[in-house]
Amino acid sequence: MASPTLEAMLQQDVQDLTALKVDKTPTFFVNGRPLPSFGAKQLAELVAQEVSKAGK
Repeated sequence: MASPTLEAMLQQDVQDLTALKVDKTPTFFVNGRPLPSFGAKQLAELVAQEVSKAGK
Protein backbone atom coordinates (compact mmCIF):
# COMPACT_ATOMS: atom_id res chain seq x y z
CA MET A 1 0.00 0.00 0.00
CA ALA A 2 2.89 2.36 0.59
CA SER A 3 4.73 1.76 -2.67
CA PRO A 4 5.80 4.73 -4.81
CA THR A 5 4.18 3.10 -7.87
CA LEU A 6 0.81 2.85 -6.16
CA GLU A 7 1.09 6.41 -4.85
CA ALA A 8 1.82 7.68 -8.38
CA MET A 9 -1.20 5.80 -9.76
CA LEU A 10 -3.48 7.26 -7.09
CA GLN A 11 -2.20 10.77 -7.76
CA GLN A 12 -2.89 10.33 -11.48
CA ASP A 13 -6.42 9.15 -10.68
CA VAL A 14 -7.02 12.23 -8.54
CA GLN A 15 -5.73 14.50 -11.32
CA ASP A 16 -7.99 12.78 -13.86
CA LEU A 17 -11.03 13.08 -11.59
CA THR A 18 -10.32 16.76 -11.01
CA ALA A 19 -9.82 17.47 -14.72
CA LEU A 20 -13.07 15.70 -15.63
CA LYS A 21 -14.94 17.29 -12.71
CA VAL A 22 -16.03 13.91 -11.43
CA ASP A 23 -17.51 14.42 -7.98
CA LYS A 24 -19.64 11.32 -7.50
CA THR A 25 -19.88 7.71 -8.49
CA PRO A 26 -21.06 6.37 -10.72
CA THR A 27 -20.31 9.07 -13.27
CA PHE A 28 -21.14 8.34 -16.90
CA PHE A 29 -19.68 9.97 -20.00
CA VAL A 30 -20.86 9.48 -23.58
CA ASN A 31 -18.36 10.73 -26.16
CA GLY A 32 -16.86 12.96 -23.48
CA ARG A 33 -20.20 14.46 -22.46
CA PRO A 34 -21.14 13.89 -18.82
CA LEU A 35 -24.57 12.55 -17.97
CA PRO A 36 -26.29 15.60 -16.42
CA SER A 37 -28.51 13.61 -14.05
CA PHE A 38 -28.43 9.94 -13.18
CA GLY A 39 -31.02 7.59 -14.63
CA ALA A 40 -31.63 5.04 -17.35
CA LYS A 41 -33.86 7.42 -19.33
CA GLN A 42 -31.32 10.24 -19.16
CA LEU A 43 -28.52 7.91 -20.26
CA ALA A 44 -30.58 6.60 -23.18
CA GLU A 45 -31.37 10.16 -24.26
CA LEU A 46 -27.71 11.20 -24.12
CA VAL A 47 -26.69 8.14 -26.15
CA ALA A 48 -29.42 8.87 -28.70
CA GLN A 49 -28.21 12.46 -29.03
CA GLU A 50 -24.66 11.31 -29.66
CA VAL A 51 -25.73 8.64 -32.15
CA SER A 52 -27.76 11.29 -33.97
CA LYS A 53 -24.73 13.60 -34.14
CA ALA A 54 -22.60 10.79 -35.54
CA GLY A 55 -25.09 10.17 -38.34
CA LYS A 56 -24.85 13.72 -39.66
